[in-house]
Formats: sequence, structure tokens, C-alpha cells
Amino acid sequence: MSANIFHHALIGAMPFVPRPLIWRFSRRYIAGTHLQDACQAVGEMNAAGCSGTIDVLGEDSSSEEQVQAAVDLYLETIHEIHAASLNCGISVKLSELGLRFDVECCKEAMLVLLSAARERDLFVRIDMEDSSVTSVTLDIYQNLRNQFDNVGIVIQSCLRRSEQDIAELLRGGPTDVRLCKGIYIEPEEIAFCEPDEIRDSFSELLEQLFEGGARRVGIATHDPILVARAEESLSELDVGKEHYEFQMLLGVAGTLRRKLVKRGHALRVYVPFGELWYDYSIRRLRENPHIAGHIVRNLLSRG
Repeated sequence: MSANIFHHALIGAMPFVPRPLIWRFSRRYIAGTHLQDACQAVGEMNAAGCSGTIDVLGEDSSSEEQVQAAVDLYLETIHEIHAASLNCGISVKLSELGLRFDVECCKEAMLVLLSAARERDLFVRIDMEDSSVTSVTLDIYQNLRNQFDNVGIVIQSCLRRSEQDIAELLRGGPTDVRLCKGIYIEPEEIAFCEPDEIRDSFSELLEQLFEGGARRVGIATHDPILVARAEESLSELDVGKEHYEFQMLLGVAGTLRRKLVKRGHALRVYVPFGELWYDYSIRRLRENPHIAGHIVRNLLSRG
């Protein structure tokens, strides 16, 4: 059995692994279950020369009550970031704000959050989810950026449509884009599936954003190859420091992160927190199947 098949088989076994053991793995990638845990982690990142973005872990909302609970938690997060004078923004998933059951409810929730964030000079990133909601997510962003200058979007280099999406965003005026590979498993007809294809797409889209005059680009990757390519593009295109930043996840590629900061690049760390840490953890494991092997070894070595 190949290592890749073995690791993916381990992922299928994760529901049978005790949650405390999953949590031991998760603590590297998640600040904690409470907002104060996230604020503390962001403070540590700020002290290390990085800005932060707090990501409230949540699932799809299917009722107005769930949406309101999510909005309340985001508003509390905005308040705490401002009160603690953190160099930090927030990231929101539209599905948590009702996107899949009531688009208008989702739009109203975003207006509330963006207004509260603007009053405190905070930035809000609209996260990108699977391809079933790409178009509606971009439509909502296009509308909101006409009213707010503190909002940005995410583009995934794995999607074949992304070149056209970026072209449309650039035609619409100043735009703030976080470019990432994308973690969702998509059909081959709409997505690149080979790692090199996804990398090449990332590099091409990054240059498209720079050459097209994007207001700011978040270079969201832990891939050393893409980081090196990005640094080459920044130099060749003479991109000003105000127009980009590197972005990474909490607990990932710490050595590379410190090197980029030392070289003078702005760098933002995404800091997730929340009671729904388990689902996030399983997603991280699926993205990095080899990590599952470490968890199983820890399980077998207990006692």
C-alpha cells in the first residue's frame, strides 16, 4: 500500500480516534475554544511582527436564530479586537451567515458586520467556500465593495474560472484579494487537480493581480516554491509594500513565516477559534493526510 493511500485510509478512521487525541493535534492550529484565546494568540503574533485575522469557526446556518448567534459572536470579536488595540481583522464565511438558505438574510448580516468593523477601522475578509457558492459569493462582494472599503474576497487558484473572476474584479475598481490554492475537492472539469497545475495557476493569477492594479493582495501560501516565485514577481514587477502581504495559518510553517518577516515582508496569520474545533481539525487533516500518521502513532504509543 502506498504512503498516500495509507494516509487517506487513516483519515477515514479519524472518527474512531478519541477526541482528546485530536485536540492534542488541533491545539497547534487553533487558538482555543474562546475569543480570549484568539485575542491572546493575535497579541503574540503582533509582538512577533505579524498582523492577524481572527477566524470564528462555525458551520452552515439554517435558521435566522443561528445567523443571529453568528452575527453576535462576530460583533463581540470586533469589539474585543478594538478594545485590545490588536493589529487584526476578521474572516467570515457567508454560509455561517445564512447564504445557503436565505441570501437576503446573509446580505443584511454582512451590512451589520461591515458597518461595525468600519466604525472601528477593522478589515473584513469574505472567505471563499466550495464551487457551489463561488458565483453568489463574488456577487455579494461586488455589491458590498461599492459601499465599503474595508472588505475583501478570496480567490482559489485551483478553480479554472479564477482568471476570469479576477479580470471581472479588476474591472470593477479597487479590490482586495486573498489568493490561495483552495482546499475543496472539486470535479476536474472545473478545477485543476494536479499540484503543479495548481501552483502554476497560483503564480499566473498572482501576476495578473499585480499587473492589473489590485489595491492589495494577500499571498496565502505555505508552499516554499510559491513563496519563492512570489518574491521573484514582487521584485520583477516592483510591487510596493502597501500592495501585498503574505498570509499563513496559525501553527503552520513557522520557520518560513519568521524568515519572510525578517526579510521585510508584511505577514498576516489567520487565527481560528471556537467550539466547533473538531470539524476544522478534520478538514486540516484532509488537507495534510500525512499528519494523521503522527496521530495514530501517538494513539498506539499511549500507555
